[in-house]
Amino acid sequence: MDATIKVSLPPDEQGLVGRECPKCQRYFKVKFGTGLPTSTCHCPYCLYTGSHNEFFTKDQIEYAKSVALKEAMDRVIEPELRKLELSFKELERATSGGLIQIKVKTKRSPMVIPPSYYREKEVETYVICDNCGLEFAIYGVFANCPDCGKLNALTIFSKSIEVACKRLHILDSIKDEIELQEAILEDALSGGVSAFDALGKALHSRYPAILPQKPKNLFQNLKVLSDALSKSAEKSLSDIIGKENFEFLFQMFQVRHIYEHNMGVIDDNFVRKIPNLGHLKGRKYPLEEDEIEKFLAVVLEAGNKILKIVEEDKVK
Repeated sequence: MDATIKVSLPPDEQGLVGRECPKCQRYFKVKFGTGLPTSTCHCPYCLYTGSHNEFFTKDQIEYAKSVALKEAMDRVIEPELRKLELSFKELERATSGGLIQIKVKTKRSPMVIPPSYYREKEVETYVICDNCGLEFAIYGVFANCPDCGKLNALTIFSKSIEVACKRLHILDSIKDEIELQEAILEDALSGGVSAFDALGKALHSRYPAILPQKPKNLFQNLKVLSDALSKSAEKSLSDIIGKENFEFLFQMFQVRHIYEHNMGVIDDNFVRKIPNLGHLKGRKYPLEEDEIEKFLAVVLEAGNKILKIVEEDKVK
């Protein structure tokens, strides 16, 4: 006897269902009904592509087995056992009073199979793909969309810069707190550099043939990055965002370096790279709100334009 049993997987509180890549074994979640109408799934981490039926998690498989077994017991096995009992009773009645009598005595308890329950895991980043609209959640920050396969770098990078910009909005309410103002400006500067560096690592992971493996922090070394883009895209970073913006960006990256490693004090290494500020040697670089706002705007432009060049395959 053939029977088809359908098992629905319960989503989490946000309506997402867990997935597990059969290749790299890493876990993520998707919200079915959003994104593309496709049965194909891309692993957001390693880009393995296959049917969604290949991406069930181990917990989901155990849950489905327990539900299917319980359904099979309730719908198939128990009814068949009752039919067998009735047939024996009929045989007993049919032989009653005859030369040969058959007595049937059955004693059994209904089999109870409890289902195996599970909860979807908590992950770190909730994303809506800006290309196909799929809602999904991942470990880490940068990943590829499980539906369309597009890297979510632009969405995450833009949000990171937006967060850094929002930090500056606090400054008007703390005009008398000079040290706190400086800390917020430094934090926004650091956030912009970190977001740009994280974007670079995500792009290198996705496009290793385009972006060199060394130096490790390529997107923190703007002149090396510019040379790399010249070779692969035939456009330097200065060509992409303009010479003035490139020089400004280079200076602000050096400012972030001395705040990170020298309490913001201009040293010999800084002057070698930014000689026009040699007269400030030994003094603390003065962070200004307008300058940090400009920096965040320029770094956002740089990241977006680099991403566009790489993703549109304008490289040779």
